[in-house]
Amino acid sequence: MTMLDLPLFYAPEIEQTNVLPEEEAGHALRVLRLSEGEPIMVTNGQGQVWKAHISEVSKKHCGVILDEELPWNKYWQGTINLYIAPTKSIERMEWLIEKAIEIGVDKITLIKCAHSERKHIKAERLQKIMLSAMKQSQKALLPLLEVDVPFKDALKQSADGVSLLFHCKEDDEHSTFKKKQLPQHALTNMNSSINLFIGPEGDFSSEEIIQAEQAGVQPSTLGASRLRTETAALTALQWVHILQNINTNCN
Repeated sequence: MTMLDLPLFYAPEIEQTNVLPEEEAGHALRVLRLSEGEPIMVTNGQGQVWKAHISEVSKKHCGVILDEELPWNKYWQGTINLYIAPTKSIERMEWLIEKAIEIGVDKITLIKCAHSERKHIKAERLQKIMLSAMKQSQKALLPLLEVDVPFKDALKQSADGVSLLFHCKEDDEHSTFKKKQLPQHALTNMNSSINLFIGPEGDFSSEEIIQAEQAGVQPSTLGASRLRTETAALTALQWVHILQNINTNCN
């Protein structure tokens, strides 16, 4: 369902507290200048969204009454998890995360690889970007975020479902790293967990590709062009959505 044309606010404990968190209240009162009685939408970020109205206001307080829960279902099937090594430029990573949320993803895990140029990343700013992107694209699901996860631990997390690793190694009849045909049927299984692995700017190491194959991850390709990390991630993510959309329309 398309949401109503009303401001959307995030309040993870709205059913228990009936108030907007302080930062959201500040946006409602000081930026949008909303007042008592005005209608809004509120989501807990876990798939639920309500039509509501502002019941009381003060300098830093915004009380809310929930009027009606609205139906909302994510428009992709299964669980889509993006495992990606962060880029050296934090701005490129922030842009990627914003766009990934707009397209639709359940979880983003920032992994540490052998060739990673950025080994550590702070989660706080990225979480704010994710929240803003969720509200801007009018979703009721705030994806999970994990940072600084070693590659070998990420492989263990992706043991269930369909896992694809995209790399740039040469692919010919003599290659150790021969890429396989993409499992399109599995990617459209509404109960599947789909795990997409995108490497750092220096690509996955040979050892990491072998480890991934041994863990059941399928080496894959996004075409002949060599893509930047963030471009590859969005291409893979959008590709899954397109396949699912085609499958849904055909059925």
